[in-house]
Amino acid sequence: MKILITGAAGDIGSRLVKVFNERDEIDLFTTALEPLLSESNGTHAIFDVRDDHFLTWVEEIKPDVIIHLASIIQLPDSMTTEDAHDIDVKATERLLEVSVNIGVKKFIVTSSGAAYGYWKDNAEWLTEDMPVRGNDDYFYSSHKRQVEEIMDKYRKQNPELKQVVLRPGTVLGPNFQNPITNMFNKNIINGIAGCDSPFVIIWVDDLVEYLIESALTNVEGVYNVAGDGTLSLKDIAKRLNKPYLPIPPTFLRLALSILKPLGLSQYGPEQVKFIEFRPVLSNEKIKANFNHQPSKSTQQAFEAFLKETDKEYIKS
Repeated sequence: MKILITGAAGDIGSRLVKVFNERDEIDLFTTALEPLLSESNGTHAIFDVRDDHFLTWVEEIKPDVIIHLASIIQLPDSMTTEDAHDIDVKATERLLEVSVNIGVKKFIVTSSGAAYGYWKDNAEWLTEDMPVRGNDDYFYSSHKRQVEEIMDKYRKQNPELKQVVLRPGTVLGPNFQNPITNMFNKNIINGIAGCDSPFVIIWVDDLVEYLIESALTNVEGVYNVAGDGTLSLKDIAKRLNKPYLPIPPTFLRLALSILKPLGLSQYGPEQVKFIEFRPVLSNEKIKANFNHQPSKSTQQAFEAFLKETDKEYIKS
């Protein structure tokens, strides 16, 4: 079986490559903007997924399965939201088009719980039959929603291309760095007054197992990916031994509207909803349809992150 992994040098991709390296029956092809972090028994090529040469390469290798991980989580200073849209949305649609043309059997993509959007009227527990309403003023949420809309279009127009769409909650693993872990690093954990801000977390090795099962079995469909239970922001602050400061949302939006232009905060006022209206993902469907079961609950995944990460997050 030929399997292509995009975004293979990232936190998730590098772990996935390591596991696939142990399987002789897999002819592995990987691509990223940079070399892999570890040795691979397969073929690695350095491509930008927006590049026509990348699509030509895909046509040449004709993979049976594509695991599409390439995505922008946090904008670097050198990248615009338009650049991120080209990578996240346009490149995904072009890759889907090529996949249909060359007869790829299955297309697997990592979406996000952010695709549901950060809304006051979100259900207490979000299930896969609920609409994706990603917020237009938060690029990551919007792009994940748009990708899912494209995937839905292809499910209807090209049912021969089987799909698995995984919507993870917060993904943590050793030495992960992302907007969530940046919050853990603050001296004071700022919350929203009147909101618990519950997080659902999936340990990276569990997500990798779901990706592998998606690729090697007949499973199809859309699935939330999360460990059991939730962890409130207040509980996170307590475990980090840091002060928890709940702030009224109106005041926080005002403060961020001043601090962001001055370069004193990476967050803008539009991102208050990121903490105020957390999408809480039900994992009942994936537990019922996959053989793999989460090895760590949300709380256990958080504890494992603290234990297996070099950086000191806990205040003495």
